[in-house]
Amino acid sequence: MDIENIGALVYLPGEKKIETYAKDSMESFEEIDAYWLQREGLLFYPFDRSKQAFFFGKEPVDTEIKEHDLSHNESLTQTEYETSVYIACAEIQEGNLDKVVLARNEILEGNYDAQTSFQNAVKKYPDSYGYYINIGPEQWVGASPELLLHFEDGVIYTVALAGTKSLKDKFTNKEREEQEMVAEFIEEKLKIVGLTNFTKSDVEEAKFGEIKHLKTAYTAQADKIQALELLKHLQPTSAVCGLPRDKSFGFIQEFETLNRSFYSGITGVLRKDSATFFVNLRCMRFFEGKVELFAGAGITQESNPKAEWEETEKKIATIKELL
Repeated sequence: MDIENIGALVYLPGEKKIETYAKDSMESFEEIDAYWLQREGLLFYPFDRSKQAFFFGKEPVDTEIKEHDLSHNESLTQTEYETSVYIACAEIQEGNLDKVVLARNEILEGNYDAQTSFQNAVKKYPDSYGYYINIGPEQWVGASPELLLHFEDGVIYTVALAGTKSLKDKFTNKEREEQEMVAEFIEEKLKIVGLTNFTKSDVEEAKFGEIKHLKTAYTAQADKIQALELLKHLQPTSAVCGLPRDKSFGFIQEFETLNRSFYSGITGVLRKDSATFFVNLRCMRFFEGKVELFAGAGITQESNPKAEWEETEKKIATIKELL
């Protein structure tokens, strides 16, 4: 395929290969139900599920997307981010929230190439989900370590991934508590859709570049309806939103000055016999000669605003290298 006609590229770590989708195969959609295990292709979903989502299929489509629900940001300063952390800590101290995830960005100007960055991502992070997506006015590139859900042969697989440290540092109670909250959230959603007989791994350390996270894996027997319902219940996950999720989502909408767009949304590949979705982390947006890098940190009652800023700096550094 001619490089100018590429609409999307996706790398699935389990398959170790890159799939290509054409520009003219892109369509806009709102609900995933009509696509679930019926259409084959790549999905790209925003953090706010009420916003415009995209699907790249195997065949060209006649409908041209003429309007894009997109808006750009200014770079958030350290003072602005730390102020939002202070506000979140106050809400947690008052008992209104247990945890909230706050995002920030960094915008660079320069002649950067999105497809080259995608190639760098696949080389540097072969165990992560990598993608390049061209939605017209902007392109997105990411390398996410966080599997949201894999469904195949009647089995669901998902993980609780949270807590961040440099490779040389030890995890503290703050990171363990943060990861335990995510694990509890996943277990609650598994039970809601009737998957009570799940199996759970021990907590492990998962490395991503120069940083590491805490991870717990879950598997359960399920049918395709339960798998779809679990996907809906999990997104957005507490790992990118907070707990209680609905309250933390409302807090983010009110106090986070950033338009997350597709950052911390979900992206993945649908087939007629399987589905694989990742949370859209470690990602960047290319537009108008600029690159916007995204990162977030989980805020709990033990959070220190400066330390949370430094955590996001480490996360942004891991993707800045891809440029």
